[in-house]
Amino acid sequence: MHVKNTFYTTTITVIIVSLIISLSLAVQISTSRQQSIQQINTSVANLSHTLDVYTEGIMRQSEMLITTVSDIIEIYGMTPQQATNIQRMISNQDNLLTQINNVAVYDVRGELFTALHETFSGPRKGVDRAFFIYHKNNKSQQIFIGEPVVSRTNGKWVITISRRLETHTGAFNGVVVVTLGIENFLALYGQINIGHSGVIGLTTQSGVLLVRYPFKNNYIGAIVSDSPLFRKYLKVQNTGIASSISRFDKIERIYAYEKNTRYGLVTTVAVSTDEALSPWRKQAIQLAVLIFVFTVILIVASYFLYSDLSRKTRDNKELKIIASEDALTGLFNRRSFDEKILSEIAGCIARGAPISVLIVDVDYFKKYNDNYGHPEGDRCLALMGDTLRKSLTRDNQIVARYGGEEFALILPDADIQEARRIAQTIIRNVFSLQIEHAFSPFGRVTVSVGVSTARAVEIAGSQQSIIIAADQALYQAKRAGRNQYAFVGV
Repeated sequence: MHVKNTFYTTTITVIIVSLIISLSLAVQISTSRQQSIQQINTSVANLSHTLDVYTEGIMRQSEMLITTVSDIIEIYGMTPQQATNIQRMISNQDNLLTQINNVAVYDVRGELFTALHETFSGPRKGVDRAFFIYHKNNKSQQIFIGEPVVSRTNGKWVITISRRLETHTGAFNGVVVVTLGIENFLALYGQINIGHSGVIGLTTQSGVLLVRYPFKNNYIGAIVSDSPLFRKYLKVQNTGIASSISRFDKIERIYAYEKNTRYGLVTTVAVSTDEALSPWRKQAIQLAVLIFVFTVILIVASYFLYSDLSRKTRDNKELKIIASEDALTGLFNRRSFDEKILSEIAGCIARGAPISVLIVDVDYFKKYNDNYGHPEGDRCLALMGDTLRKSLTRDNQIVARYGGEEFALILPDADIQEARRIAQTIIRNVFSLQIEHAFSPFGRVTVSVGVSTARAVEIAGSQQSIIIAADQALYQAKRAGRNQYAFVGV
């Protein structure tokens, strides 16, 4: 029972420790995940803001250039000399030339008036272009950022930034347009580490996709105004963090968005949720493996502890049995008898019951041993022990080898009548064994029995008194002729 309790205690301790560590791990993993997401949010928010500032700078420079050209034309008109002056002025804008694909001026009929690059691979007219149609139909002289188109000078994708030209009377007089190469934006976006599945996008406020990195033709000009970004988030605030599954490649991403207050352009920087959390996931797996290994070690250690305690308990039991048993007969030995009589007297006192003690001695055993030999003597004693054990009538009755050929019985709750009956049964059972003893007047092995009975409460603390009385009764039985019992009270 002690080993089981120890094992259960150890097992419960292991479970509790494992649960505590597991809960701590879960909290740590959850906290670490939140910290990772926070770092991701901060990183993409900073990138989106930086790109928004960059884009606004390009747009401002383009707007300034367009305004300058518009002012020259509205003041001096569209003369050949002014076309030359405008072209020279545009060419001197070295700081813008890396981003600008072309600068063109179209007259009221859509005819090309002048351009930075006048070599066109397609039609030179702009009357069919969306920006020309827009300005012809709208009187606002604010710049207009149109959807991406393929440049007619070099066949590359460009973003158009344009402004309406007017006469002194306010009539439509043509368009000034700056085209920005999308590949320039892509080159910049490509230098930013957003992982293998990251995405950077630039969208108009109406939801037309201008630039998307990584680049694919079918993404350019796509309408995304029905996305959660435009339907939900931008209606609440111009900057923020969100997550969604891309309509283009079905990848879940965390993205930061920022809408430019001047031009309405929306810059988004998105990273794959799975990829961004990969370092956290790796750490979480390592921690999980660590706690698993630790738990296994605890379980194995508790198993070995239980095995060791079980072995020691078995050894202790065996030692206790060896220390408490008589090796020849398998009965309790003298030491156990002395211990048990104390506990049995205490038990009878508690119950208010009597207790009896019997001392049994094999008659003429020395002659038997001397004439038949010690092996036969041992066999005889073993048979005596087995017979005495079988003569008991209750489970709580005890028989012990008291020394040599003497045996002692403790009969808790047995009064004098029951003690005498058991004594008679023992004498009768031994006699019926018919063990030959030629050196006994009975011709077979017999026993003499001394019986003593007392109220347990009267011999408390003096258990020897009942043993002495039983021993005296044994000598009376022997003096009376052996093969009988005698009684002496306490």
